[in-house]
Amino acid sequence: MIKIKRKIKGLSYSQKWFYNNISFIDSLKIVSYLQTNYRRRKLFFIREKFHTIRIDLTKSIDEIYNDFSKETKYEIRRAERDGVNVIYNYNEKNFLKIYNAFAETKGLNKITIDKLNSFKNHLLISASISNNEISSVHLYLCDGEIARLLYSARNTDCHLKNSEIGIANRYLHYRDMIFFKNLNYKTYDLGGIAKSDNDNLIGIKKFKKSFGGNIVEMYHYYSFPYYFLLKISKKVG
Repeated sequence: MIKIKRKIKGLSYSQKWFYNNISFIDSLKIVSYLQTNYRRRKLFFIREKFHTIRIDLTKSIDEIYNDFSKETKYEIRRAERDGVNVIYNYNEKNFLKIYNAFAETKGLNKITIDKLNSFKNHLLISASISNNEISSVHLYLCDGEIARLLYSARNTDCHLKNSEIGIANRYLHYRDMIFFKNLNYKTYDLGGIAKSDNDNLIGIKKFKKSFGGNIVEMYHYYSFPYYFLLKISKKVG
């Protein structure tokens, strides 16, 4: 379980990740519960269904690998032949530069250093290296049992072909699974999948499903004050 505190326009708000119970006292605060297994409706909270894909890291590496699609297995072998490497605890400022440049090309919200700092000790950044260039980066929210992908980006300044960056990114996921398994994590969470198969998101959904795993139904809960803040500000999240 992880509790993150932030401020916006002088207002303090909290996010509680992976909690299994909802505190009634929090209904009076600016609080959200994200990816909880709690399923019942809660008075004075807005409930939102959420789906994600989770890999069981208690399985052996071979079992995890065998669940991958043929394409994913091929690209992992290709990355290994091409000498793609990975690094961990990648520099936060460099990550911000890569992610925010990528976000601008996709019309996504950029990340501030204050937001990054709010994750404190629950943050891990990995990166793939291809031909001596950083090709892709991943940022995870970690609680000792669950590694949840929060942000993933391709390096838009990389000189590699898109197909080569894609291979390196897929390989980075595989290596990240091994990394967290070796730290005795139980779950690798791919960060959610779209509710519907619309044209803009079906590619991402297909990519995440290519790693096997299980589609898991979870819930977000927003206190009324948090939900109101969420609606009036794009910076909450």
